[in-house]
Amino acid sequence: MPVRPFLVAVLAVLPLLSACGGKDEVTMPPLTPEPGDSQVVDTAATSGAESFPARLALYKYLRGVAVGNARVCAYLTPAYQRKAFGGPAACRTGFAQARARLRPQDLLALRGVTVPLCEPGPGQGAYTVRFEDLDWKAEPARPGGLLAATYTLRKTGTYWQITA
Repeated sequence: MPVRPFLVAVLAVLPLLSACGGKDEVTMPPLTPEPGDSQVVDTAATSGAESFPARLALYKYLRGVAVGNARVCAYLTPAYQRKAFGGPAACRTGFAQARARLRPQDLLALRGVTVPLCEPGPGQGAYTVRFEDLDWKAEPARPGGLLAATYTLRKTGTYWQITA
């Protein structure tokens, strides 16, 4: 009966294997960054759930510009429309012309853009996204025209909008 010595060996090792990960195991405490550590991630950048609606509004705006959807004007405050298009409600009339000034490769890049993070401020309840913080699937678009160097987003009523 050669099976019996194997079974005895397995039964002898089994208690040792079950001890791994037991409650008596000594573990390391969670790692915390030391002040002045150069590898610490910038804590001013926010990518959490609280900024998600603001980042989603910018994402929809940029993707809408990519496909030529003038409904993205709803994501712009009158102040931003005045700054970008010359009038408080000039986005709808000037959107097609402003979009036509973008290079084809910029429009292609906008189809794959995401907004992974933003920074709080300026002011309470606002977020800022820098153009260089956008994530691109392809070659990044060039800022200018409809594509600002920075975007500030604020909640207006129940919606997040890009402000001047």
